[in-house]
Order: sequence, then structure tokens, then C-alpha cells
Amino acid sequence: MARLGLGARALGGALVLALLVSASPALADDAIPEEAKLYFRNGVELIQGQPPNYQDAYYQFKLAWEKSQSWKVLSNWGLCALKLERDGEAIWAYTEYLKQKDIDPDERKDLERDLLLLNGNAASVTLSSDIPDLEVVDARGGSSVPPQGYRLEAGKLVLRLRAGSHTLTASLQGKSQRWEVTLSPGRTEEHRFQFAEAQPVAPAPAPAAAVPAPPVAAPPPVSKPAPTKSSTSGGGVRTVGYVVAGAGVLALGGGVFTGIQAKSQENATRDKCRTLPLFGFSCPDSSRADFDKAQQMARVANVLMIGGGALAAGGLVMILVGGPKQRERSASAWFSLSPVVGARDAALVASGAF
Repeated sequence: MARLGLGARALGGALVLALLVSASPALADDAIPEEAKLYFRNGVELIQGQPPNYQDAYYQFKLAWEKSQSWKVLSNWGLCALKLERDGEAIWAYTEYLKQKDIDPDERKDLERDLLLLNGNAASVTLSSDIPDLEVVDARGGSSVPPQGYRLEAGKLVLRLRAGSHTLTASLQGKSQRWEVTLSPGRTEEHRFQFAEAQPVAPAPAPAAAVPAPPVAAPPPVSKPAPTKSSTSGGGVRTVGYVVAGAGVLALGGGVFTGIQAKSQENATRDKCRTLPLFGFSCPDSSRADFDKAQQMARVANVLMIGGGALAAGGLVMILVGGPKQRERSASAWFSLSPVVGARDAALVASGAF
């Protein structure tokens, strides 16, 4: 069966594509259902169109394979999958096709070269969800290929995706979740889409009644300090507010500076990569550490900017509530910041009472 390898595509235009596809033998085996033969012919006609319609041809060849299980379908199905950046399916179809003995030596050589490029520029992504048959749509940034849909089986799906920036969107009953990730060749990533509501936590059982202790003499009463009155200018609280707000502004500035450094690091690392036809870009193994460093700097920038915003807001609140209109304030005013660090993000949570 003739197909269009990367070497042939580099030489070919519409004429080369038409000649190769028209040379594909029909599914002439009498044991193959007629329905499968019709799907196969439909796919060939769609590829021969100007421009070739790889999206619709992909589904026709896939149906032809499901109806016939004939190896003769796999080459054209793999070609459409490659054009649509469904690289995991292209790798599988080409690998199964190459197991056959009756393949032209030149075609085998082109297919083996395509497989090297596909495997060398692919990343492995494992998706999971609490919804068993969730549908996920993948779109790669900068690609002219339309977004491709996939469906989880038993709540899990393993994809081989082309290196680059991807946005994967899962939808369920009007709700959607997005996961944006930058994939490098050879890397492995995981993500879980969680749609079920969190189950309420059962209240803890009341502690058993303790045996009463013998009475003891009551200690002398301790007088509680009376609330302190603020000065007409809001004095201490407003001063603390200015300090906290100033620290927030400094943290925001540090976050912006660190973010610029992270972006510069990422751009410098991308300059080491080389662009491949149809595959986006390929980076050397040594660049992985640089990409990780850029991501770490970006997370630090996020922490500084989020924390700086929280500090600035908290300081502003203290300045406002410590103004001349306030008459009394409890002496137990407090303010704290709590770091929250996730697998890929970090933040600062501000809390307090004044």
C-alpha cells in the first residue's frame, strides 16, 4: 500500500499526494465486509481532495479498520493521524503496519524514519478523572490543526502528544475544566479532572463525660484589661498598616522582576531548540534543567505577586480602619500570612483581626 512519508511529503505537492493515494490497493479480500471497503474508498477520495481533508478521512479509515481489522488500512490511517497530531495513534498504526512482510522496501524505510521523528518529539500524558467516560479536547498552541477530541475509558487515558504548549479542556454538563501545560520531548506528565462535589465531613463524636474532680478553691478574680482607646490619628494600627502595605509593594515589584527573569530564561532555553517540519520544535536533553529552572522562577514570581497583593490589601485595610473615626479597638489585633504550596503552584493566604 502506498502512503505519504515525510521524505515524500518534502518533495510532494498535490500531484505527488494524489499519485501515492491513487496507487493504494483496494481492500479486495472477499472476507472483508463491503461496508469496510466503502469506508476505505471514502477515505482515499477525501485525501485526494484539494486541499486534502485529513480530519474526515481519519474517521473513514478508522471505521474501515474497525469493520475489517485489515492491516492494509493502517498506513493511511496512520498518515491521517500524523497530520492531525494524534501522534500516539500514528505511532501505533505505523508500528503494526511495519510488522507485515509484504511492504515495499522504500515505503518501509520512510515509515521507519517517520516513527523515529514521532517518538523523538513526543511526550507522554496520563489523564484521569472521577468521571469514567469523560471527553477531553486538546489544542496545541501555534498549530493549524483543529483541536482533537479524546475520551477517557474507565476514568483513565494515556496520550502521546507532540512537544509544545497544550490546553486540554474537559467538559461535563455545562461545567468545564482547563489544564495548560508545556510539554518537552520525552517528558511524562499527569493530571486529574475532578468534577464530583467534595463529600461533607461527618462531625466528630462528642468526647465522653469526664469524672468530676474534687472541688478546689477558686483563684482570685483577674480583671480583664479594658479596651484601649485609639488616638485621633489611629496611631499604632495605621503605622503598622503603612509598613505592611510598603512590604506588599516591594513583594509585588520582586514578583514582576522574577517573572521577567523567568520569561527570559525560558526564551534563552527555547533558542537552543531547533524547529522540525510538522513537529514544532525539538530540544536537547541538557535544556530540560533550564526549562525546570524557568518554571521554578515563575512559581516564585507568582508567590511574590500574590503575597505582595495580599500584604498591600491588608495594609490598606489597617490604614482605613485605624482612621480618626474609630474610637475603640481591642488590644488583641493580629495579622498573619500562611504559605500554601501545591504540586505546581504556590500562594500566600493573609488573615487577621483588628
